[in-house]
Amino acid sequence: MSGTGYARGYDSRSDRSKPMTKRGSTTRQLWTALWLCWLAVVLQQIVLDARFGAPIQLLVIQVLPLVVFVPWVAKDNLHSLIWLTFVLLGYFVWAVQTAFARPDDGVALIGVFLQVILFLLAALYIRFRGRELKSQGQSEAMEKK
Repeated sequence: MSGTGYARGYDSRSDRSKPMTKRGSTTRQLWTALWLCWLAVVLQQIVLDARFGAPIQLLVIQVLPLVVFVPWVAKDNLHSLIWLTFVLLGYFVWAVQTAFARPDDGVALIGVFLQVILFLLAALYIRFRGRELKSQGQSEAMEKK
């Protein structure tokens, strides 16, 4: 009986020896949209505070949790993408508070929209890429026998 990878643990070392599986057309489009939206969220976070003269240290602290996942997501590590979605939930709560505090601020409203889109893109990519990996027989890293 095989597990889901979550209950039995995930060994990321097994991913290193295998070549990356090619993406299908759907996952390729989701992958591209995910990175573009991620970049837009990072830029929106910078613009949101930079226009009020925030110090560079605050901008770095605000953007760092989003950027820290880049190396692992670039290696197509789905678990890192899952953790990114958890971090995005915190950013979403902050964006909703900002949008309610400043309802006339277009940048704040754009932030809410971008974070929802990024969350949905990440969730869809995880779902379709996971199925793709499983159907191509490379799901051993996620499924321990």
